[in-house]
Amino acid sequence: MEGLLARTSVTRREYDEWLNEAAALGRALRYPVRPEMVNDSAGIVFGEDQYDAFENGLWSREPYEAMVIFESLNEPAVDGLPAAGAPFAEYSGLCDKLMIVHPGKFCPPHYHQRKTESYEVVLGEMELFYSPKPVQVGEEEVLSFTGMHEGSPWPDGVALPIGREESYAALTSYRRLRVGDPKFVMHRKHLHAFRCPADSDVPLVVREVSTYSHEPTEEAADKAAPLPDWAGLHDNSFVAAAANSGRLRTAIQ
Repeated sequence: MEGLLARTSVTRREYDEWLNEAAALGRALRYPVRPEMVNDSAGIVFGEDQYDAFENGLWSREPYEAMVIFESLNEPAVDGLPAAGAPFAEYSGLCDKLMIVHPGKFCPPHYHQRKTESYEVVLGEMELFYSPKPVQVGEEEVLSFTGMHEGSPWPDGVALPIGREESYAALTSYRRLRVGDPKFVMHRKHLHAFRCPADSDVPLVVREVSTYSHEPTEEAADKAAPLPDWAGLHDNSFVAAAANSGRLRTAIQ
């Protein structure tokens, strides 16, 4: 990616082909992808410098940070909660989503202050990179019960997105998850990233079941917050500043 960026957007045709292929795959795997879930917030390109992924196509196996998320459930689960528990409700709730990543592509390094999530591989294999130590957020002491276990060292030959290599440095642990494996739990405040292996002959399809996702995307911008303190609350903190800037809006022309 030397010199000027070759791409700063995806065309409408490229985007729609990407989303329609992903939606068809999700439905074939019996996930309830409804028409309203196939929208301009479902396909995510993590920063302006990642649009080159579309120059040679998402099947080129080149390392870029781009993925699709179809969210079928995001329930804050505040109804019936004692009012005294409201300040802690942002750490609970329910979310169910399907994530689709093409060979060689990544969901980039990030952590959630509030959300704990679990992964179940539905198709292909998932290469998971994470830090077994939590990120220190503020000075408040946090609970520690089971914690994150140390993974294996990274295998050789993992091609990282050009210009983003340093953002993966703290993710020292590695796990490769396959269809039929037990669900893998990623605790809140732990840095993590994942990719579809570059040599895979199918995209990675992984189902994430987690606590509530605080993600004010364009599609959700006009929705009322369940609690006043949740207005505009965002719970995705990416290591690369460019990934943060690209998370909430994909440039489609």
